[in-house]
Amino acid sequence: MKRIVSGITATGNLTLGNYIGSIKNLIKAQNEYEIFMFVADLHGITSPINPSTLRKNVSEQLKTYISCGIDVNKTKLFKQSEIIGHTELFYYLTTISNEGQLKRMTQYKDKSLKSSNKTNHIPLGLLMYPILMAGDILLYNAEGVIVGADQKQHLELTRDLAERLNSRFKLNFNIPEPIIPKIGSKIMALKTPTKKMSKSDDDINETVFLLDDLKIARKKIMSSLTDSENKVYFDEKNKPGVSNLLTIFSAIKEITIEESVEKLKDMDYKKFKESVADVVIELLSNIQNKFNSLTDDDVKSALDKNKLYIQSEADKYINKVTKGFGIR
Repeated sequence: MKRIVSGITATGNLTLGNYIGSIKNLIKAQNEYEIFMFVADLHGITSPINPSTLRKNVSEQLKTYISCGIDVNKTKLFKQSEIIGHTELFYYLTTISNEGQLKRMTQYKDKSLKSSNKTNHIPLGLLMYPILMAGDILLYNAEGVIVGADQKQHLELTRDLAERLNSRFKLNFNIPEPIIPKIGSKIMALKTPTKKMSKSDDDINETVFLLDDLKIARKKIMSSLTDSENKVYFDEKNKPGVSNLLTIFSAIKEITIEESVEKLKDMDYKKFKESVADVVIELLSNIQNKFNSLTDDDVKSALDKNKLYIQSEADKYINKVTKGFGIR
């Protein structure tokens, strides 16, 4: 069975974009792949974050994973920081990485500019983030990674580092392949549909969170930006807002964009948005009902279930690397 690794940074509540672009596809893949899925709390401290906020984010994210349909009998669910191999492999990978490649990362350029504007200070963690991400993947020798369109560049670095390990130290790490969803690999912001929906956006109305109050979530969809044409069809360049809503509808309903257009093409924008809002609210309601039924003990039990196996797999590949480097 092929192995997939996936993690989402613990910097805020999970969004509709996280669900469509990653979680939904992992749920579908649980019967076909061995999945290692984690809450990326180490990535969460790349930029300053209040410790109590981080702890709350981690707890809620784990509960949300389970509420969405992640089955711990099939998926190895864990917290990144509890497996020490992530930071250990990260260090080894820094010794075979180069600064130039990291500084060319699009996300580093964007995030460092935002950080500099706010604090006149760019955390080194922003630069090193892709190396830790590479460690997350290589630590379990993954064959595939479900990524959004904006993460493809980071995966290229992971592939490069795997090839360097194999070439320099005669190891045999898999070169992980990107698994990019056909629909919804990049869900856009609601009011500014030319940028990605983000859980850290300063304007909360740009983003639908999975734990949003249902009335608020509906209002966000109804207030989303469209255009003045009042016609429903897919055109990302000229109709980014309408196209984004069509993508959301298609991904949740699990139908093609063409099928969605056929269903919705005769509606005015108000009715169109109501139709999109209806499927979003149904999804969120199901997730939240499950979320509210889970306890902290349920989460602890989920984390304990596969912890020994996860740790043994991490140890296996750390030992390979350390022997290759000559440390052991």
